[in-house]
Amino acid sequence: MNPLHAVRRLALPFALALPATAAQALPATAAQALQIHGVAVPATVSLGGHQLLLNGVGTRYFLVFKVYVAELYLPQRTAQASAALHMPGPKMLRLVMLRDVSGSELGTKLTHDIQANLSTDEFNGMIDGLARMGQLFAQHKELHSGDVIELADLPGQGMTVAIDGQSTGAPYSEPGFFDNMLKVWLGDHPAAQRLKQALLGDAKASD
Repeated sequence: MNPLHAVRRLALPFALALPATAAQALPATAAQALQIHGVAVPATVSLGGHQLLLNGVGTRYFLVFKVYVAELYLPQRTAQASAALHMPGPKMLRLVMLRDVSGSELGTKLTHDIQANLSTDEFNGMIDGLARMGQLFAQHKELHSGDVIELADLPGQGMTVAIDGQSTGAPYSEPGFFDNMLKVWLGDHPAAQRLKQALLGDAKASD
C-alpha cells in the first residue's frame, strides 16, 4: 500500500473540534504536581538522565467533551512557540486520555494536523514515519480513558512513542520528527489555539 495513502485513510471526528480548551497554566515557580480533571501532572519528568520542566498543561475539548490532557516538558520554560520548537535537548509531550477514542482515528488526525503545519517537502520527509505511526495506532483499536501516550525525543536517537509506559518500537529517527509532531499543538495552525497558549504557560488561557 502506498505509505501516504495509509497515512491519510483514517479520520478523527473529535479533532475537527471547536478550539475551546479548558487549560491550566503553570506558574514559573511551581515545584509540585498539579491536578487537572483528576489527572496528576508532575512538575518535572526524567528523560535520558535529564530532568525536564513542565512548561504548560491544558485540556483538548470536542464541543463540551474532554478528550485528553496534554502536558509539555522542556529543558527550560518558554512562552514562545518558536523557542519551544527549536530548543535543543530532550523534550516530552504526554497525552492522558479523558475518554475512549479510536486509536486509528487519533493517529490519522495527528497526521492531518501535522500536514497543516508543514511545507510539502517537510511533510514528504515524514511520510514513512507517519505511515508507521498510523499502523501503530491502528493496532490499538481503542484508547481508553486513563491511557497515557508519551512522545519523547532524545537528540541523536529520535522520537519514541510509549503507551501506558510500554515502548512501541524503534525510535522515529527522521530529522526533526518530534518537533514537526509538536507543531500539531504549537504550530501556526494548531489543533486548538487556546491549548497552544496553555502549553506555553499562558495564564490567560486558563478557564
